[in-house]
Amino acid sequence: ILGEAKKAADEGTGPDAASGGDVVDTFYYDVLEVPADAEQGKIKKQYYKLARQYHPDKVGADNKEAADKFKDIAEAYQVLSDPELRKKYDKDGRGGLSADKTDVVGGDNPNIDPTLLFAFLFGSDKFDDYVGRLAMAISAITADSDKITPEQLRELQRRRCTRLAIKLAERLQVWTSEDYETAKTTWKAEAEELSQASYGSQMVHAIGDIYTVTALQFLGATDSGIGLPSISKWAAGKKAKLDRQNKNTKIKMEQLKVGMAVMELQKKAEQEIENAKTDEEKKAIQEKLQKDSMVHLLKVMWTTTIVDMTVTLHEAAQMVLFDKSVDKETRIKRAQGLKALGEVFTASPEVKKEGEEDAAKLYEEAAFAAMLETLKRKDEAAYEASYSTAK
Repeated sequence: ILGEAKKAADEGTGPDAASGGDVVDTFYYDVLEVPADAEQGKIKKQYYKLARQYHPDKVGADNKEAADKFKDIAEAYQVLSDPELRKKYDKDGRGGLSADKTDVVGGDNPNIDPTLLFAFLFGSDKFDDYVGRLAMAISAITADSDKITPEQLRELQRRRCTRLAIKLAERLQVWTSEDYETAKTTWKAEAEELSQASYGSQMVHAIGDIYTVTALQFLGATDSGIGLPSISKWAAGKKAKLDRQNKNTKIKMEQLKVGMAVMELQKKAEQEIENAKTDEEKKAIQEKLQKDSMVHLLKVMWTTTIVDMTVTLHEAAQMVLFDKSVDKETRIKRAQGLKALGEVFTASPEVKKEGEEDAAKLYEEAAFAAMLETLKRKDEAAYEASYSTAK
């Protein structure tokens, strides 16, 4: 299914192709391995593919040749994904981009498609056996293809959950065999390794939270029939532990919609630009707008991805915990192991990397709120469905 959608995104040259193919410099096209008349969908897909291939997480941070290639790939996409810059580049080559290149390529906030950036940052292959291919990543891969249907997307999600359930059952096998110390030691090492990836600590802690609350839900239901006391107790402790500037702040999905926030930023920037006296002041205002807008966009996409992860990991864990091919005792052991695995992940030391410090807290808050909201909605939907059936 995904292969067909990717193929469809690559085919032909349509109305979104910004070039007629007659260009003075093909360097950026060669870097992305696309023809000069390539559509935006093809360019987007190639960037995603090559950026992952040459990412420091995969090739090693000390590989200078790969690092240079990675930089060229990002630079090529920044130019070719912008219709105006692409036209200038096609007409005058790299030499004609000096001013715009400084703003877009050399600045602190390159004009990268935020969906691609996010899928790339949080889509490390190291997490494949834990979260599968994120919905954001699938969106980036299929690009502008209209060949993939909602039914096919649901089938992809079903396969994703099934594969992750199989992997999770295998991961819990050492616990159900009652080799508890080996299990914890192995999981701790895995968490530390995963934390080395880009924003790995945030991903590890989010996975740990989802595993823990899912296990408590199952074990609580086994003990009391509903499971809510265990979840409430855990959530209260977790919330108290989080270091928040505003303890009463509750991040809701509605508050994370980016549209109004970005519009307000743009309106404010326009007013400031009108009052600016020099080009340098105008440039500084524009750069700040790009930076502030990206923060809002990434926050929304991180929350969206946590919802995606929560639904997927919860479903995969449910497959494991309600697996009728094993006896009840084994299912309970699996739940206990899942809880232990979640606790190991959430206790994993945070690995701070340059450039991530400010975002870490933002992501942690959004992740926790989005996860609880998603599980709450799943439970409400399940209750409504069972109530309707009973009627």
